[in-house]
Amino acid sequence: MGVRLKSKHLYGFGSYRLDAVERVLLRDGQPVTLPPKDLETLLVLVERAGHIVEKEELLEKVWPGVFVEEGNLARHIFNLRQVLGDTADGRKYIETIPKRGYRFVAAVHEDPEPAAPLLAGPQTSEQAPSMVPLPLGQKKSLWLWPLTSLVTLAVTAVLVSHFWPRNPSPQRVMLAVLPFANLSGDVHEDYFADGLTEEMIAQLGQLQPAKLGVIARTSTVRYKDTRETAAQIARELGVGYLLEGSVRRGGERVRVTAQLIQAGEQTHLWAETYERPLTDVLNIQKEIAEKITHSLSIQLLPVETSSSASSRVNLESYDKYLLGLHELGQGTRESENKAIQYFQEAIARDPKDARLYSALAEAYTAVVTYYSSPAEVMPRAKEAALRAVELDPNLGSAHVRLGYVRLFFDWDWPAAEREYRRAFEINPSLPEAQLGYANYLATLGHFDEAISRVQQAYLFDPLALESRNEALWIYYFSGRMPETVEQAQKTIELEPAAGLPHAMLALAYAQMGQRAETLRAAENAIRLANSPSVLTTTAAALARVGQKHEAKQLLSKALEQAKERYVCRFLVADAYVELGDTEKALESLEQGFLQRST
Repeated sequence: MGVRLKSKHLYGFGSYRLDAVERVLLRDGQPVTLPPKDLETLLVLVERAGHIVEKEELLEKVWPGVFVEEGNLARHIFNLRQVLGDTADGRKYIETIPKRGYRFVAAVHEDPEPAAPLLAGPQTSEQAPSMVPLPLGQKKSLWLWPLTSLVTLAVTAVLVSHFWPRNPSPQRVMLAVLPFANLSGDVHEDYFADGLTEEMIAQLGQLQPAKLGVIARTSTVRYKDTRETAAQIARELGVGYLLEGSVRRGGERVRVTAQLIQAGEQTHLWAETYERPLTDVLNIQKEIAEKITHSLSIQLLPVETSSSASSRVNLESYDKYLLGLHELGQGTRESENKAIQYFQEAIARDPKDARLYSALAEAYTAVVTYYSSPAEVMPRAKEAALRAVELDPNLGSAHVRLGYVRLFFDWDWPAAEREYRRAFEINPSLPEAQLGYANYLATLGHFDEAISRVQQAYLFDPLALESRNEALWIYYFSGRMPETVEQAQKTIELEPAAGLPHAMLALAYAQMGQRAETLRAAENAIRLANSPSVLTTTAAALARVGQKHEAKQLLSKALEQAKERYVCRFLVADAYVELGDTEKALESLEQGFLQRST
């Protein structure tokens, strides 16, 4: 149910025309697509232009028969103000009448004919962001997707579930590349072995993606120096084959040994040793990949190869690149800044290598997550990602980085979709492509398909903490609280010392009204918190179950930490909403919008 409209009414105000029948908002003749409840809220206000519409009346007309908190209405008003901007005389289109409601202040005229039907019909929840009300007693918060609520949704967005199958082809062989051992005798050379492992994974992933699936390094790194058997590792990763090896670098030469193992029977299918000039390291990787596909009887069809992967290596640049990858994997503020520096130095020595720009873009986006504002860092990530795609259109990781920028910074949904789809065409084994596409689908409100993509990301990266942390938000915003609890518990099993899964567990329990469980999870989250975002999320959960004093203290602590570290202002706004402070919530939302918070 929605707003009951008079038939065949077309309203004009400023540069806008609003068709009440076709549910179309036009600006200068171009469609501006809004989430359904935003549009219905606007229609009520426009029909009553010049008059105060009480909050209770708005709530009843937009959400008939459903209990919705006032904070929900305030968010939709905020969304509309961001989209509409100001009137010609500098006023906001929508005026707030304190303690009463809202008034549409622009002059509105009615036209007899409706606008041309630019859309096939009224928007449904499958065509626009999921902003529909939940059943009584539930509340859906969408702070982490300001994309869906603060900017317009592309009219051309369509369901994409038919583009790729939900599960990999049954013919696909699954392989894990275990960390190559460093045999140089110098622990400072670990970065070279780790880098070779990561490059080997990338090479294999792009070689025959329809027939060979490759587990990401973020899952296999746990098996460095492991004593587990091949069968145990394969079972935990869900693969049939393992590639293990070693590397020794001396002077200008490198010695690489690799062997392919059939995990179930723990038999060696193939083994080879290469001793070559260091400049030939990329060709060694290519030869190993081809030997593997031959051993697995995978026919090598013509594929689009990456020019970066087939060129000879600049030793100085390559060394800096591997050092950067090593630092990036450490996940600390200092290491990520070092990674940026190494990648920049690598680019200075070899400015035509697309991999370097893709890695630099990844480092910038990693910094955004916990340490720096997107508005500060993302323009640099965008520049690097664009350069990577320009230099090598067949580099899958480059399209993933550009997709991330398009989604979380440009808020350009069609462009984000194009980049992620291109990444899948090149290398569907990339878990970051699967997870990025899941975020894109969740942004549009297509949660069923988004969770299907999450499961695909888990297939290729089953043990990665960051992937699971990010996916928890998708489960939470989908409204699936029991599943959110289940996924948070699995993530805690994977990494008991991680703070965010405990905070998400508290948030889900709070939504379900389970106070004791919320308090227990919140206690663990506070004890393990390593960022202001974890504290802020926990504060929202505590406030929801009535622990207002503790929530305020926790939020104050988080905001104090935010002077030194980045905190998502949409999470802060959520905490203020739970505390009943709408004014500060709206201030935080505006800060988040300006920061391009994700």
